[in-house]
Amino acid sequence: MDEAVDAALIELQESRRNVDVKILSETSEETIVEVTIMDQGAPALGMTQAPTNGKAEAAKGLVEGLLKHMGVRAQVSVRTGSDPITLDISGRDLGALIGWRGETLRALQAVTNVMVGKHLAEGERVIVDVERYRQRREHTVREIAMRAARQVKMTGDAITLDAMQPFERRAIHLALEGDPDVTSSSIGEEPERRVVVGPRKAAEG
Repeated sequence: MDEAVDAALIELQESRRNVDVKILSETSEETIVEVTIMDQGAPALGMTQAPTNGKAEAAKGLVEGLLKHMGVRAQVSVRTGSDPITLDISGRDLGALIGWRGETLRALQAVTNVMVGKHLAEGERVIVDVERYRQRREHTVREIAMRAARQVKMTGDAITLDAMQPFERRAIHLALEGDPDVTSSSIGEEPERRVVVGPRKAAEG
């Protein structure tokens, strides 16, 4: 919790005595807190319902503060023309920031959305990407989808893929939606939700 509060204080440029801290969630691995400046009654980022550019710049500032606190030297930019708001992180040796199959990146994105979420419109969210990892990962999972489809066509048996993040599952569904011989569906609960690729005739039957 102390590390999470410190990160917020760095971003706010405030001292501990001037803020109110509320724990949003706490597990053995991470703690998510909400830090509010008491004298202004403003939330952690001090944002209002600003235009999208203002929201994007505020989110960019938040991520820059988190990276600095983590000791990560990297540049953060707002992807031009992106919807939803997408922040690109670039630099050297950022593999640790991505983590195993993007788990660290997923956590960074979750923290970012928790801290800016109340200032976004309903259903609006911020995407955080490192060195275009999402684009490269989408290409990889599309190849996985095609291999699975070929195997299903040969054997007639359904295949359950490894657990994937929502954007990865979406890439698989999009890759297979035009295939007349196979179908794809998602089963299970997050974070263990998986895609099942099966023969379309069996599914329709």
